[in-house]
Amino acid sequence: MVNYAPARYPHGTMLTVVRRGPANARDWQGDHVTQVETTHPIGPVDLKWLTDTTDTETGGLVQRLAQITAPVGSDVLSTDSIRVPGIAYEFAIDGEVRVAPNGFTGWVPGVRFKIAKDGANGVRQR
Repeated sequence: MVNYAPARYPHGTMLTVVRRGPANARDWQGDHVTQVETTHPIGPVDLKWLTDTTDTETGGLVQRLAQITAPVGSDVLSTDSIRVPGIAYEFAIDGEVRVAPNGFTGWVPGVRFKIAKDGANGVRQR
């Protein structure tokens, strides 16, 4: 079996992963705690825009969908939000975060997921 080097994207985009604590989290005494937001960068990643349109039937709502391939070992969960440089709003992860090895060689190109924005508040409605 051949061991291929992990994929790298030296001219890719750096993304910011936004992770928020559970909405109704409680501390050890049973009191509600404030939702904590943590961020960390991932990348550079391969970012491919799949959809970039404006829906004029709903008042000019921007609809964007992109596929991301991040380096192997990137810390991303399906419940996270993603910030893309130069864009004012956050994207939600659409679907699951997957590591899909090549069926012939077993080589893993990276962590793959899609990000989307099509809600009025800037985050895809689930």
